[in-house]
Amino acid sequence: MRIGRTGGLLGVTATLLTASAQGQDATAMEEMARRLADIEKQNETLKTRVNELEAADSSDWLTQERAGQIRGVVTDVLADAETRVSLQSSGMTAGWDDGFFLASPDGRFRLEVGGMVQVRYMDSSIREGWPPFDDQGQQQPAFGPEDDVTSRGGFDIPHARLDFKGHVFGPDTRFRVQGQFANERPNSIQLYSTPVAASSPENGSSNGAFELLDAYILQEVGNGWAVRFGQFKLPFDRGWEVPIASQLTGERNTVALHMGLGRSQGVELAWSGDSTRMRVAFSDGANDRIFDTYHFSTTQPLNSPYNFTQAELAFSGRVEFKLAGNWQEFDSMTSPPGSEMGVLLGVGAHWQQSKVMLNPTSYNQTPGSGYNDWFALTGDLTWNLGGGSITASAYYHNISSSASYLYFGFQPIGNSNPTFDAGNVAMFGASLYGSMYLSADFEAFVGFDYMEVVDNGNLGSLANTPPAPSDFYGAFADTGSFQSITAGGTWYLDGNDLKWGFSASYYPRSIAPAWTTIETGVRSTPVSDAYTIRTYVQLMF
Repeated sequence: MRIGRTGGLLGVTATLLTASAQGQDATAMEEMARRLADIEKQNETLKTRVNELEAADSSDWLTQERAGQIRGVVTDVLADAETRVSLQSSGMTAGWDDGFFLASPDGRFRLEVGGMVQVRYMDSSIREGWPPFDDQGQQQPAFGPEDDVTSRGGFDIPHARLDFKGHVFGPDTRFRVQGQFANERPNSIQLYSTPVAASSPENGSSNGAFELLDAYILQEVGNGWAVRFGQFKLPFDRGWEVPIASQLTGERNTVALHMGLGRSQGVELAWSGDSTRMRVAFSDGANDRIFDTYHFSTTQPLNSPYNFTQAELAFSGRVEFKLAGNWQEFDSMTSPPGSEMGVLLGVGAHWQQSKVMLNPTSYNQTPGSGYNDWFALTGDLTWNLGGGSITASAYYHNISSSASYLYFGFQPIGNSNPTFDAGNVAMFGASLYGSMYLSADFEAFVGFDYMEVVDNGNLGSLANTPPAPSDFYGAFADTGSFQSITAGGTWYLDGNDLKWGFSASYYPRSIAPAWTTIETGVRSTPVSDAYTIRTYVQLMF
């Protein structure tokens, strides 16, 4: 029985093994067939490619043009790789981010290099200059601060600037050094009874000299507060807050040039919030240019050394209220189409106390214990419309000047230069400008400027001063109001970075010597209907 059972089991086992072997053989055959099919397909593909290459072998498929293109690409890649290796080895990065920059890889140190070039043509025309004699045949005590030439025009470069700014040890410690190549020659004062005398322009530089404008260190201290040390624009009015490159007409308007404070040296405290910001400065005083060359406070602090004392005390401040929009859109006097609607209200004040310092060897010409006190107020409103803008500004200056004088050249006329007690003199100025984009990149504008003396103080007595050099002073005895109407347009080829502008200004009244403004082409004339035309091209980099 056991033998029979054992034989049966062996038979069943043999049958199962035979069936399993047959199944495995079938699977192996199928796999082999699949691989052979794949190999045949690959052979066909390779055969086709070989045929194509053999067919193209007789043609010059790599032409000289393609070879040149490939060489150019290889050269560019190698140059870029070499530059990257050089920067990596020096631990620096460089490039363009709305301006050229050089920075450390960790971002703690950054230097931005920029500037601007503005090329202008301007023609200033007057119907006649100051006549040597009045209607009664008496010699005129007044004079023309430029000359009696009816038309003066030509090309110039009013703004050629280099600007270096950035931060060190992190974004909280910032710096800026900016200068320009001055294009101004001294004005000429024509007095018919004497030779022509030279008078200094605002910036006091000879032709082409490099002049420092801004040089400061700014430290963020947290919670919106910052402290700035150095030379900078005093906080006062919007006309000076907005850079030259972003002005509507390519230049500050005539009122802002006379009524603004300009730059000074000192320390400034600033705070900025979501809808309010303010700045307060303690400085060497403001640039006295209310009357062109006749100085009431006598301070010219730009680039002055410590031993040439300016104001003994001087405080300036400005507060801005953002009623709508964002802060960035008020960095320019224009509001391109698509910009957010914004409203900005600004107010400013200035007070300073000073004595007259004609030169280092004759320190104080202010009589007794008197001072020249200067108080100023301003207010402005800007309405950006997103395709247009309206800007209005008003100024008031009150100066109690016990020692005023007329400034000649880089130094006054030495110790013999007479000072005059002008008493209490007050001036008012206002400007209104509006613009509208007629297309996506062309903007038209119109503006009005006005200045007047509201309190003449003792200036009327200047008409009775003794002979030279005091007879020059008679030109400022009776200063009439200034009015101008300006219209023009700007074609923005690439925003403010590249633009072409043109404008014309008309002066419906006579222009007193006090309102002479070389930057805008304003020349004094005893008659009405003077005009200025100007056009410029500006590039920022």
